Amino acid sequence: MTYLNSNELRKYREEGYLSPIDILSKEEALLARKEIELIEKEMPNEIDNSGRYNVHLVSPKLDSIVHNSKILDVVESIIGKNILVCST
Repeated sequence: MTYLNSNELRKYREEGYLSPIDILSKEEALLARKEIELIEKEMPNEIDNSGRYNVHLVSPKLDSIVHNSKILDVVESIIGKNILVCST
């Protein structure tokens, strides 16, 4: 579990952001970038307009990032358990 501690929550509330948060390894980030570049090249119409912000609906690889427990735990620390993914 990657919940935020009290100091991190305080910093988030005071500054409006928290960085860095280690989520993906360099290799995982590179694979995600390659997936985005592949979609842009081979399926450009899939990510026009609102598709640009919902690319997790086009790619199972990117969807797995949206459902990454490290991300969800941090978000849950801030807003609670009711998390809706919209326009990522």
